[in-house]
Amino acid sequence: MFTGMRGAFFLFVSLVFFLMIVSLLGLGAVMRPVRWSERPRHAG
Repeated sequence: MFTGMRGAFFLFVSLVFFLMIVSLLGLGAVMRPVRWSERPRHAG
């Protein structure tokens, strides 16, 4: 039982991390598309 719970816990945590990373990458690509093509030294 403990191994099953641990497997489900790791699966849930990995799914949450995957969703967080995908959402961050999607928002970054949508909000700031210039960042991926070129990186200016001065932000201002």
